[in-house]
Amino acid sequence: MAVMMALAMTPNPGSAQVTLTKAERDFFETKIRPVLVEHCHGCHAADADEVKADFLLDTRTGIRRGGASGRDAVIPGDPSGSLLLEAISYGNEDLQMPPGGKLPDAVIADFETWIAMGAPDPRGGVSKLPRAIAAEHHWAFQPVEKPELPELTNPDWPRDRIDHFILARLEAENLEPVGDADRRTLIRRATLELTGLPPTREEIADFLADPAPDGQAFAKVVDRLLDSPAFGERWGRHWLDVARYAESSGYSRNMLYPYAWRYRDWVIQAFNEDKPYDRFLTEQLAGDLLPADSSEQRDARHIATGFLTIGPKTLNEGDPLLFELNVADDQIDATCRAFLALTANCARCHDHKYDPIPTADYYALAGIFRSSRNLAGTSTNVRSEHEKAFALGPDGEGLLKKIEEATAAADQAQKTYLEIVKERNALREPLEKKGIDWKKNPTPELEAAEAEVQRHQDLVRSAKAAIPEPPEFAMAVIDASAIPDAEWEKVVAAAEKDRKLPKPQRIADSPVFDKGLHDQPLKPVPRGTLSLFDEIMTAPAIPAGQSGRLQLAEWLADPANPLTARVFVNRVWHHLFGTGLVETVDNFGLLGASPSHPELLDDLALRFSGDEMQWSMKRLIRTIMLSRAWRLAATVNEKNHDTDPGNRLLWRFAPQRLEGEAIRDSLLFVGAGLDEPPEDGSQVFTISMKQAKPLQREIGRRDYYYQDIDENVRCRSVYLPMARDVLFDSLKVFDAPDPNLVVGGRKLTTVPTQALFLMNSPLVLEQAEAMAERITAGKPYNPGQRAQAVYETLLARKPSPEETALMSEFVLAGGNSKQAWTEAIQAVMASGEFRTVY
Repeated sequence: MAVMMALAMTPNPGSAQVTLTKAERDFFETKIRPVLVEHCHGCHAADADEVKADFLLDTRTGIRRGGASGRDAVIPGDPSGSLLLEAISYGNEDLQMPPGGKLPDAVIADFETWIAMGAPDPRGGVSKLPRAIAAEHHWAFQPVEKPELPELTNPDWPRDRIDHFILARLEAENLEPVGDADRRTLIRRATLELTGLPPTREEIADFLADPAPDGQAFAKVVDRLLDSPAFGERWGRHWLDVARYAESSGYSRNMLYPYAWRYRDWVIQAFNEDKPYDRFLTEQLAGDLLPADSSEQRDARHIATGFLTIGPKTLNEGDPLLFELNVADDQIDATCRAFLALTANCARCHDHKYDPIPTADYYALAGIFRSSRNLAGTSTNVRSEHEKAFALGPDGEGLLKKIEEATAAADQAQKTYLEIVKERNALREPLEKKGIDWKKNPTPELEAAEAEVQRHQDLVRSAKAAIPEPPEFAMAVIDASAIPDAEWEKVVAAAEKDRKLPKPQRIADSPVFDKGLHDQPLKPVPRGTLSLFDEIMTAPAIPAGQSGRLQLAEWLADPANPLTARVFVNRVWHHLFGTGLVETVDNFGLLGASPSHPELLDDLALRFSGDEMQWSMKRLIRTIMLSRAWRLAATVNEKNHDTDPGNRLLWRFAPQRLEGEAIRDSLLFVGAGLDEPPEDGSQVFTISMKQAKPLQREIGRRDYYYQDIDENVRCRSVYLPMARDVLFDSLKVFDAPDPNLVVGGRKLTTVPTQALFLMNSPLVLEQAEAMAERITAGKPYNPGQRAQAVYETLLARKPSPEETALMSEFVLAGGNSKQAWTEAIQAVMASGEFRTVY
């Protein structure tokens, strides 16, 4: 506490001592300071056990600035506007200080006099809350610096710089790593980790037969898997967890997002193409603001911004401003958690309680996102701001304009046609009243009218045929400045009808909303980035006519940013080792965990963002997988386990549970086989397009939704419909993430429903039967040889003699029939080994 006090009171140029008259100094020292020390410092000083209301009045800057309320506590020369005087006067029943009893009237009068005379205060020092002091020294907020490789007792063990740091920690604890994994274990581990599928028997045989040294042979396996399309499907799903991907809005009006799948496919392609992470980040936040060499590249970069608008939306919210603020809040949360692992949205109502993120920073970001427009392709009868979607193609918007014009022309042709028909009918009626058959005996005028009707029928047909086919659409975000003037005028007109909204501005700073209440706006805050790194890197300047998304993306992708590379490296480490170097993958703030190997994290972050890897996600993954640490066996050493039961020192490869998608995909892969990705993109898209008003499609009840979608397809799970609050059992039972949240690490469980699913699910039974049909259809007929095929296919290893004997005995008791093999295969599919990476 003494150290923190010393830091808190360290003078700086902004809090230098001021020149006071003797009378001013004497007044403060005799009338004010003693009262503050006696009645206030116990709760409102840097050395207090708990600083109440974030209010420090032990320095001049602190007593003037105020606390969590956001109001200035002391305004020199303005007693009536000073919150401190209001509090000690007991003028506000919700704010009465000190709480133990009102101060004497004479003391209150002294404070009023002091404030009126300019609140002279000789105290200097920087007023900082204890958490702010701690934040200044927090490891994650320090610049990333390249560490020296540690000296080792066994320098021959490492294969990469990674291994040096890991072995150094082990040697410091007098521990040794276990032995290396064998080739069968490695190829299964690598194939499951990189593709989410088990290796085939042929792939296993090729690896076992490779005469190259183990390291070289395994490098070839890793390279082959990284080049597989299945890599993007597996690792794209990891990112979709972070991006809170779903195909509906969630909440009380769960409306479908018919074009969300395009963002999903963009993510998969980005991983397969090894898009550099800095570009991957930038395109998701500001792809629409980047130059493009072709219409295809332009479309892809707009699709990438679906990251921002794919989150949950309160489409039943009656207040337009609150709806807008909620959308911006989701975008702030997703951006800061995904790329910085910070909970910035905690500063919506007040300064962040733990991290150095003031409310002003939150609304600086809010201004950026509120100056952008969401093209989500969904709406309700309550909220329609996001109804429009982004039109793809070389001239998507132009094509929409042509459709609008052609439709208007067709409508006018139809209207004119109906008028001509009415005139024609007026000529028929007199003849019908006289009993004249106008078909056989038409008048010349009627003949001319009939011809005119026929001519206008042809005109209507031609006008309707001239309406172009609509373009394809996507979810996207664009700068408000990019909205055409005519369309913006409609936005303004709509706002003028709604008295709850001020006149909208295309690009505007957001005010701070007091306590987060949308009906209590305070002063606007200039659009900008978080200020916590202002001493490390230069904050970008945002031009007046731009939202600031591009500048925000560039700030995040700057190698000088101390969090961006660290956070992504840690996410990759988490997926490859089961636990990140920082266990709290989505929180690098003060409430998050400290890194188990801080030097390793920094070293790898610098390699990732520097010349060695140049932000290549595949190179990062490859480097980690080829390290000796990743290739360790999963065996348990009792001494190591007693010292480090959680394996935080990485003395072995810790077994990992497979996610629901990988379990389902592996079952299909070894059973009936996997189909190619669906051409339509998503069942959600297909069923939405069948509706007369596709943008109004609401999920409603689970059973109603399940009538339209089907899990009984053989595509990979990443392509299954993913609606909020409505998940398939095969994914939900195995801990699918909540798509309302950024989820960098799933909370995997072991519960009875999982075993019941593997025992009774038609999916498992059908795949076991399909595999049994292949096993029993040809040679070998020997049960022992068939047992080996089963174990190699499902577990990538040979069965033990006991396992061979047990399976052979079981199937022979069943007549060596397909049904007996189906049951035997299902038993292995239901085993813990099948759904665990070792």
